[in-house]
Amino acid sequence: MTLSYQQENLSYLLNEVAGDILEQGAVVAPPVNAIELAKGLQIGVIIDSQQPTRARHKQIMQQHTIFLKPDDRPERMQWAAAHELGEVFAWRVFEQLNDTEESRPHSVQREEVANLLASRILLPDKHFFLDAIELQFDLIPLKAIYTTASYELIAMRLLDEPAQKIVTICDQGAITRRRSNMKQSLPSMRPLERECWQKGMQTGKRVTYQDAGLKVCCFPVHEPHWKREILLTTPIENEDFE
Repeated sequence: MTLSYQQENLSYLLNEVAGDILEQGAVVAPPVNAIELAKGLQIGVIIDSQQPTRARHKQIMQQHTIFLKPDDRPERMQWAAAHELGEVFAWRVFEQLNDTEESRPHSVQREEVANLLASRILLPDKHFFLDAIELQFDLIPLKAIYTTASYELIAMRLLDEPAQKIVTICDQGAITRRRSNMKQSLPSMRPLERECWQKGMQTGKRVTYQDAGLKVCCFPVHEPHWKREILLTTPIENEDFE
């Protein structure tokens, strides 16, 4: 079994399993606190500054426990906790995909499923896309609602919505990540995108550029010693990326 197999079915199962986890943890609306969610699921949470990794989970006497390393960024601890919850409950996804002992997924596949569950725990399908559409995919008000998720996670989660989009992450003046939800190959950055990016990087303010075919929004996430910009590129109505 590969994660590209029956992709629509996999997406449905991920949303279903994540929704069940949230319901069992009595989460009814965002923001989702993954640490409190774990406790609500009777999963122990221990903050351990001595552990070498950001997070891990262990089953002790049939009791799952998540160990988290302290971090100055709350979103990192939230993601780490959500990922470990994904690890704990990944078996539900594989079980429903009729995974067998002989075809049990490699650890890389399990890790990917845990990541996919984590994003759906922090940004639940039930709420997130309604909010995203209502707010016209604006990362700033979305972040104000989904406070436990990072800007990057919010931007990447938007790619699970059907409309064509490209998300570009830029750090310290360089492109570090560029993803899309298109079936065709990912196009290189266009001049309009670069112009919008440069303006956002220089001003530190949200910038929107548009031409006959594209709309580009740049969301600067600037800190004293680090500058990140997130670009969201979408085709104008009835246009496609080439």
